[in-house]
Amino acid sequence: MDILMTGSGRHRTAMTWRVLLYLLLVTAPLAVRGLFGNSSGFDITTGIGLVLGLTGFAVLALQPVLSARFRWIERPFGLDRMLRMHRVTGAVGVLFVIVHPVLLALGRGSSRLLVSLDLPWFLLAAKATLALLVLFGAAALLRSRLRIPFQLWFRCHSWLTPVILCGVFLHSYMAAVRFQPVEMRILWFGLLGTGVFSHLHLALWRRLGGRLRPWKVGSVTGITHDVWDIQLVPPVGREVFEYLPGQFLFVTLLRGRGLPREEHPFTISSSPSAKGSISITPKESGDYTRTTGKTMKGDRAAVMAPYGRFSHLLRPLSDRLVFIAGGIGITPMMSMLRHMRDSGSEQKVLLLYANRTESDIAFLDELESMASGEGGPMLEIVHVLSRPDPSWGGETGYLDRVRLERLVGDPEGSEFYVCGPPPMMKIAEKSLKDMGAGKDRIHVERFSL
Repeated sequence: MDILMTGSGRHRTAMTWRVLLYLLLVTAPLAVRGLFGNSSGFDITTGIGLVLGLTGFAVLALQPVLSARFRWIERPFGLDRMLRMHRVTGAVGVLFVIVHPVLLALGRGSSRLLVSLDLPWFLLAAKATLALLVLFGAAALLRSRLRIPFQLWFRCHSWLTPVILCGVFLHSYMAAVRFQPVEMRILWFGLLGTGVFSHLHLALWRRLGGRLRPWKVGSVTGITHDVWDIQLVPPVGREVFEYLPGQFLFVTLLRGRGLPREEHPFTISSSPSAKGSISITPKESGDYTRTTGKTMKGDRAAVMAPYGRFSHLLRPLSDRLVFIAGGIGITPMMSMLRHMRDSGSEQKVLLLYANRTESDIAFLDELESMASGEGGPMLEIVHVLSRPDPSWGGETGYLDRVRLERLVGDPEGSEFYVCGPPPMMKIAEKSLKDMGAGKDRIHVERFSL
């Protein structure tokens, strides 16, 4: 696990060589064309258009690699960061491919390439692929505003990825690459094969494999009025995978009874010290999670894990850990606290836990037991309620800058972990930076697909 240590030489090296390898692959078409091809005979506008087309295909071909959940790729970054990189590089690739024909048309002084339908089949296929790319990119950018259901977007993303990848490949190969030296053709098939393999690795090998050897639900326990603890047991003959407290997994509950079968990420709320099973603790919030309480003992589940870098074990020892949680964002902190308790750690921890009402506080009794000082971490808990009952005598309101300054005090020597609703995390992260906490000491679990 030492390679995962933030700030360590091996960790920086691991990130650096993966980034360099990606850049090498993305720019490989330009290098091969420069070494073996004929780069003369084009004006600057046409030349830039060709460069963008070649690079755009390479970027899009490698998109499935970034999202295929290869552990050896995501391990130094964390899958949440990898998926954000996936979105950024995808937007760049789409932009390159869209601008490519525009520059070619400008360089040739004719708009026929853009507007005419009297073109070879591979150019017409390129137009159709380009239209898909535009719709795909717009949907990705405007998904939340258009309120496109996540599962609809997820399925369309999975189905359209190979279609777009093959469409861009066919166009680029038929229009230009087939006339290039054999080195370029080999590279082109290599890039396509890498993208297709990565897509199939996730869609078939990992997801289908998880369904063929499913885990089972060992128990379902109500934690609050809308939060459930689900214990998952591995298949017979298999042990629970190794994981760090604070990491997450992907779960598809295969329950039948007309209930949805959707893959969702959930933090592992149990401690790695607990052998024989793992636990997740979903909150009833969306269309899918509202059915969590209908899960029954004996139901099957496909599991993919572990992922993420949101764990105190990946950072150097510090004088104090400050956990800032909102709602069900307590789950990674709970896993870390349970691990500290089970391992007999005497780490000093301040937990600032925000909820609406007292009935929304998850793990209340267990947290209070930990804070009582009977073994485990030196835990101090401050509950903050935004809609408390009149009888509530604790903190009320929100975790804003003023409250954080008062409750946290001097940030020197502390390591901060923030997880909860996005608005709360944004305020907490900015406030901590303004208070003088170093950026490398603020760790945020900002996972979204």
